[in-house]
Amino acid sequence: MTIVSPRKSILSRFILPGALVLVTMGANTIAYNLAWQIDNHDIHQAVAFVAGILMFLSIGFGTLFIYPVGYFRGAGVGERILACLATPVLWDLKEMLRVSEFFTPAESLYYGLNPTFILTVIGTFAQMGLCEILCRRALWRRGETQVKVVSALPLTSILLGIMALVVMLAWGRGVHVFYLYMEGYKAIFM
Repeated sequence: MTIVSPRKSILSRFILPGALVLVTMGANTIAYNLAWQIDNHDIHQAVAFVAGILMFLSIGFGTLFIYPVGYFRGAGVGERILACLATPVLWDLKEMLRVSEFFTPAESLYYGLNPTFILTVIGTFAQMGLCEILCRRALWRRGETQVKVVSALPLTSILLGIMALVVMLAWGRGVHVFYLYMEGYKAIFM
């Protein structure tokens, strides 16, 4: 017996799970950006805090929802990857558009390749690796004994994600990586 559904429609297996996370990010971005208009300071702070947390979770950890839903609805690997990357990539494009008001197009593109975005993409792949292993484990526990729970690619993505986190954040709490990023900016644009 398998717990993976027969291949569902593209809307069900791929678009809806990704769209739900994307809409969550978009709605909370709007709420966060407009919270200052609330007259009551305490409510303003509460709305901004909750919206900020939900925006962060949807951008940084939406994969933990999207990947398993897509997996068990029959989405292919490429579909799962695209759905998981949609929110962080669209968030980054939104940020590049925002800074294009005062940066040149080339500078805006460079801004889009900032350490936060790079770490988010690496983290997304690490989460996909973790979800792949956990989804396979769920199949194996339900009797799909021919499923190989751990394989090289998911494990490698997890390990690379951990290494990137250590290098980018633990090395001076990200300050050194940011300085390298700024030196790159100066070398290209100044």
